[in-house]
This record gives sequence, C-alpha cells and structure tokens, in this order.
Amino acid sequence: MRFLLIILLLANIALYLYVRSGDTSPAPSLPPVADDKVALQKSLAEGEPVPAPPPALPASPPEPATACFEWGPITDAQLGSARVALDRIPNIGAYRETRHQGLARSWLVSIDGFHSRVAAVNRANELRRQGISDISVLDPERGASTFALSLGVFSSEQSAQSRAASLSEKRIGNVKIAPRGSTTAAFFVVSNATPALEQNLRELSRRFADSDVQNIACSPSPSN
Repeated sequence: MRFLLIILLLANIALYLYVRSGDTSPAPSLPPVADDKVALQKSLAEGEPVPAPPPALPASPPEPATACFEWGPITDAQLGSARVALDRIPNIGAYRETRHQGLARSWLVSIDGFHSRVAAVNRANELRRQGISDISVLDPERGASTFALSLGVFSSEQSAQSRAASLSEKRIGNVKIAPRGSTTAAFFVVSNATPALEQNLRELSRRFADSDVQNIACSPSPSN
C-alpha cells in the first residue's frame, strides 16, 4: 500500500512539472533601436567624442542704407574742377548736374518809383532833414524808366531788415529789400549714396568755398 502512494506522488510531481513547462511563454521583444542611437551608444561605450552638429550658415550682412544729396553752389570758375573731383570719388556712380539761383552777395534797402532824377533828389533831401543818412540816387536799371533811392547796402538780409525796421519806426514808407549780386550756380545731385560716399562728398565740399552738402528727398524711379 505504501508503495502505491509513492508511485502516485511521483506521478503527480511529474504531471505538475510537465504542465509548467508547457505554459512558459517567450519573453516580449524589445522595440527596434534607430541606427543613429546605436552609433551614439557605441561611441559613448568606446569613449569616442560625440560628433558636433553642422554649423549654421552665417546670416547675410544687411545692405548699407542709401540716401540722396545735393552739393553746391558751384560757380562757373569752379565747375570744371568740381566735375573732376566728383569723378575721382570711389563708387560715385551717375550724378546729375542742375543749375538754379545761388545766394545773394548783398542786400539793398531802397525806395523806388521816382519818374525823374529831380523828384528822387527832392525826396532824398527830405529824408536827410529827418535825420536819415546813407542816401544816394540810383539811375534806372536796364529796361526800367524810374529812379530810386538807396538807403544802404548790407552784407546780410538780417542787417537789411534791421535798417528797414528803423525806417518804418520813423514813418518812412515804400521801403523795399532786394538781393543784389545773385548768380546762377551749379549743383550736383548724387543718388543712392552710402554713408561712405556721403563722407567723401562732405570732405570734398570743404575744398570749394561757400559750398555745402544737403540731404534731399530722392526722386522716384521712372515707371515703365
């Protein structure tokens, strides 16, 4: 009887081991690893330096700002030298030459409208009796028929205006201020000028008396 119990016990153990061996499932597979990660892990494992990312492309430098300038006035005597000097400036490009009225050399304070020299002389004597000095009779200008009285010639418009104001305080009317000696002068217009070109223009203006460089509005490009 004991022998049968031992046989049954061994049979149960064998059956249990057989069932456990049949229920064993394979281990889950790992997700695939990317090639670049494999290379990185290999490099770290072997002590090799990690490759740096490619450098970024340098940004394009900004275009220099441009502007338009007018240089002048240039007298007729200076015109040839001014053209040569402009052509010697690096990257000057095309420039435009214009002509318009230059600055007055002096300012005249006067009273006009006298139809004869006698009338002008009589008026001058009246003004002298009022304490007005620096008076002279002016002959008619070309194409005119009337005489005038000069009450002073001044080097600046401000001085001429001061003279006219003092005459007005003494109740002397019909006083006029007019520029004298103004001439037509040349001016050069330079378009699309860079800051370096502007500096060259300003240095050039110092070599020509009474000339200056002015920043002006650029003319719009002509449309097709």
